[in-house]
Amino acid sequence: MKDIASAWSRPDAVDYYATHRHTTDDLYPSEAVFLPRVLFPGIKVLDVGCASGGLFNIMRTMEPAVDYTGIDIAEPSIKIARERYPEARFEVTHGLKIPFDDGAFDLVHCTSVFVNEPRYQELMTEMYRVCNRFLLTDIRLLKDIKGAEELEQSRYRIKYEGKGDTVTVPYAICDADEVVDFLLTLDPTPNALGGTGYFHAVSEMAETPYAEVCMALFLIQKGNDQITQTELDLSGLPIDFAASHRA
Repeated sequence: MKDIASAWSRPDAVDYYATHRHTTDDLYPSEAVFLPRVLFPGIKVLDVGCASGGLFNIMRTMEPAVDYTGIDIAEPSIKIARERYPEARFEVTHGLKIPFDDGAFDLVHCTSVFVNEPRYQELMTEMYRVCNRFLLTDIRLLKDIKGAEELEQSRYRIKYEGKGDTVTVPYAICDADEVVDFLLTLDPTPNALGGTGYFHAVSEMAETPYAEVCMALFLIQKGNDQITQTELDLSGLPIDFAASHRA
């Protein structure tokens, strides 16, 4: 995790995210589907992997009364976020443990983190723990991935606009059915699981055997002890899931 934090603290990476993902026009198509559905006045939001805080500006454009907290592993980005958006809260975090109480946030949002974090189950569990209503997160999926060796070959080269030396971090691609299987085991059982997304060519900075992956976004509605079965709607994802996952 420290190596990844150092990689994303590079000036070229910090500069890139300081000038990108700050307006509603910068939302991914899948975010534009789900995000308006979950925002409401006074909502408490945790943004995991907030970079320089651009999503706060996007969210308050859509819902002015948002109580926003952003966390990121890159200290230089958090410094920019605090200076740019003093009305929000920003914290530097390291590791997979999220330093907040159970159910502290109405919405936990996380995009572009799992592209470099293969341990999605650990972090997903933590994000689900600290949310009390919704978890909105993206992840790159493929169907019937052949084996671990192919995934270990996948790397992501951090080098923006030709600045500095290239640093490589993992480029994580996950098996679609395995991800859904895992999400359905979250405790307590989710009340609902929705998905949307699209196939897209991998980033030019990625080194992987695959030409394209499914850019999937999941909206998970947290359940309670009385929920025994999750309402599934994965029709927005262009993947032929296992029969047990079809709505």
